Amino acid sequence: MTFDEGVLLETERLLLRPFDKDDADDLLAASRDPEIRHWMPWASAQTMQTAVDWCTAHAHTDPARAMNFAIVAGERFAGSIGIGRTDWTDGRAEIGYWIAPWARRRRYAVEATRGVAAYAFEKGMHRIELLAAVANVASQGVAEKAGFIREAVLREAMLIGSGQRSDAVLFSMLASDIS
Repeated sequence: MTFDEGVLLETERLLLRPFDKDDADDLLAASRDPEIRHWMPWASAQTMQTAVDWCTAHAHTDPARAMNFAIVAGERFAGSIGIGRTDWTDGRAEIGYWIAPWARRRRYAVEATRGVAAYAFEKGMHRIELLAAVANVASQGVAEKAGFIREAVLREAMLIGSGQRSDAVLFSMLASDIS
């Protein structure tokens, strides 16, 4: 089993599409945002070259294991969402996202999360997981508004932007939750 290479997903207001070289400037700009730097361990080391490399190569990993999408609202880059840690045997994968400063509080992350989860369920996934740092209240709100159920707190389960370990809230959604 595999996700579809080059797939485009459309939601009510968003286009979720593969990254391309033209997204590198927006990716670099977002990496300079204090909120993104606080939560995302990759952000502080971002350069134009690493942004180009991400957009043209690294974001296009093996579709059997992961998919990454640029979130586009209208004609404007709004962030990123990906699905990874895919286990086709167990039917489980994990969603992660970040949103550019201008696009926050518009429910784009919620809409993109629902769209990617629906796509994963269509491809045969049974369970989608989502992790959010315990102090990242905004990300937890996205998970809940997207219909994910809070299950547990995992001790020191994720790195955040400072390079420190953080406890993480585990959320999940089952295919039966949206049927």
